[in-house]
Amino acid sequence: MKRNNISMVCNIAVISAFSSISLAVYANSIEKVETIEVLGHQQSTKIDLDIQRLTDSSTDYRDSLNRLPGMSVNGNGPVSGIPQYRGLFGDRLAISIDGAPIDGAGPNGMDPPLSHVVSKPASKLTFYRGIAPVSAGVETLGGAVKVETDIQQRFSTKPKIAAQAKMQGTDQGSARHYTGQIGYSSDRLFASFNGLQQQRDQVEDGRGLAVPNSFYNRSGFGSELGVRNGQHMLHGVYQRIDTNESGTPALAMDIKYIDAAWYRLNYTYSGLNVAGSDSQLQLKVYGNSNQHGMNNFEHRPLSSPLKARLNTVDSIARGYEGVWQNTLDIGALTAGLSWHNNQHNSVITNPLVGSLNINNFNQVERTRKSAYLEWVTETELAELTLGSRFTQVDMQAGGVANSMAMMNPNLAALVGRFNQSERDLHFSFADVSAHAQGSFDGAWQWQAAIAQKNRAPSYTELYVWLPLGISAGLADGKNYLGNLELNHETSRQVDLGVSYYSDALTIAPRVFYQAVQDYIVGTPSEDPLANMVSTMMSGAQPLQWQNTDATIWGADILVTAQLSDKIDLGMTASWVRGTRDDIDQPLYRIAPASLMTQLHWRNQQLTVSIESQLFAAQHQVSQLQSETQSAGYGLINLSGEYRFNKHISLSLAAKNLFDKAYQPHLGGVNRVAETDVPVGDRLYETGRELSASLTLVW
Repeated sequence: MKRNNISMVCNIAVISAFSSISLAVYANSIEKVETIEVLGHQQSTKIDLDIQRLTDSSTDYRDSLNRLPGMSVNGNGPVSGIPQYRGLFGDRLAISIDGAPIDGAGPNGMDPPLSHVVSKPASKLTFYRGIAPVSAGVETLGGAVKVETDIQQRFSTKPKIAAQAKMQGTDQGSARHYTGQIGYSSDRLFASFNGLQQQRDQVEDGRGLAVPNSFYNRSGFGSELGVRNGQHMLHGVYQRIDTNESGTPALAMDIKYIDAAWYRLNYTYSGLNVAGSDSQLQLKVYGNSNQHGMNNFEHRPLSSPLKARLNTVDSIARGYEGVWQNTLDIGALTAGLSWHNNQHNSVITNPLVGSLNINNFNQVERTRKSAYLEWVTETELAELTLGSRFTQVDMQAGGVANSMAMMNPNLAALVGRFNQSERDLHFSFADVSAHAQGSFDGAWQWQAAIAQKNRAPSYTELYVWLPLGISAGLADGKNYLGNLELNHETSRQVDLGVSYYSDALTIAPRVFYQAVQDYIVGTPSEDPLANMVSTMMSGAQPLQWQNTDATIWGADILVTAQLSDKIDLGMTASWVRGTRDDIDQPLYRIAPASLMTQLHWRNQQLTVSIESQLFAAQHQVSQLQSETQSAGYGLINLSGEYRFNKHISLSLAAKNLFDKAYQPHLGGVNRVAETDVPVGDRLYETGRELSASLTLVW
């Protein structure tokens, strides 16, 4: 898999050509080509991705997310991608699936929300560009992403049975992806069943060397039902995904299993209120249950059996929500109430040697109650959306234990200190947001938004009493210690944009600024007891979660250009900076500047696309996390689809066409010993990938 000189020259020439002519973003497409639909909305700009049309070879749609302005993905493993928007990731970015959040079991984010998404008919991924309105979710400090089904599209005027199957194979790691759906629909009823199977062995990078622990194995099934009668509609979803042994090379353990199931039940009433205006009431019941096991000995070497660890964790969540919408001549009012509860437990053992038993998280519980009002109206000068949300988060945790405490007084002191501490914590805060957009003249529009958003600490930031590598997906290799004195985060945000829209060209740049008060970040621990234990276990002192202030700013642009009736060109560009104000250092793991350019050619049966991806070097790195700088790189991807008829289509793709050896800044660093990548070095991404997929629709 080595590149020759001709390939290198071609790569440089094509990338240079694309960077010189790039005018616009990922353009609107048809049929099976990935589609971004930009919707002007009163409260913000929304971007929709039709999930069934995405051509990702990834398991969690990270390839498509990376093409959105300001969006990127932290890759801790092939099934453990954590989306990052404008420098914020993890719990700061609210992600919902079919109208409700998913609470993963893994304390290190091995099962993030997007790993639970399954392709279904009429399903779409909605990305709120800029500041999310308060109606988009709770704790949306870093924005919001929704994966949902367009229910109205699932019904049909005439009864019919429809089915679809997709088979995809990739040469790297002999990857095989199979998905299928079958369903019945009529004017009043639809029902469907879906399934998936995804498997891959270890892959190679552009040097021809193995990428550590890059394998995965997942399967799942689900069902969906919708019924409507006059003004009433009922919608239910059940989904199960079982992840078997899968690698997470940027973390200290690999996935042994994740057994995840979630359900949704929604009732909607649409009609007229007593005043004769349009009104809608939605009631939701939802929940999920995740059972998760991970270890550090089955797929990576150990220096001693005494260091073997198995972490068994679980997460159970449930919630209720009610939303009332009322449309009047002077605007629309939306009011919502929600209650969400999740519980976590975690036990660490050594199944190879001895009787180690650490009751690490015991009956940890987080309950969130929230209410909001949002008003959408239109004046002569602008369309306005004003919203406010009040939220209360209650946290509690049970007592912990460590089987080694009887032999180690320092461990016994940590256990006793935590068990005697006040662990019932309460956080209350208010979100407010204001969005406005209007027209200058003709095709020119302006957008402005300002908001205050909040986030309460997570259970991992509060209740880690024993310094361990638990960082909720931060993946910096450091030990962390919780802090029961944390305050909630408060971000004051501004987002400004100007847009040009015509039949042939769209240009939509944005600039943004956030001042985050009480930003939660790891700081060198000053706890002598925890420092002594951490040094004994790992040879390094831990970081403890503390509140400080941070500033995040940047710009991104989205543009589309229709060059002819068969050719369109597109581009997204993103740039972000983030600093800790207390020590004037960059925040950890911030995405480098990027430029994505695509050119599509199509006729009635054939679509061909060529894509250039350019990533700048990242020199703004965190010294506290020992983050290393990364080099810039460029990639070329090719894809094509031939539609034989309305029932059969064949797609071919070449990702990283010139077999570039590169290390993405967000790919993390290797934690697996005795591999081609030294421990602590940045991980390489997959080399050239050749894939083919066959889609059958009937």
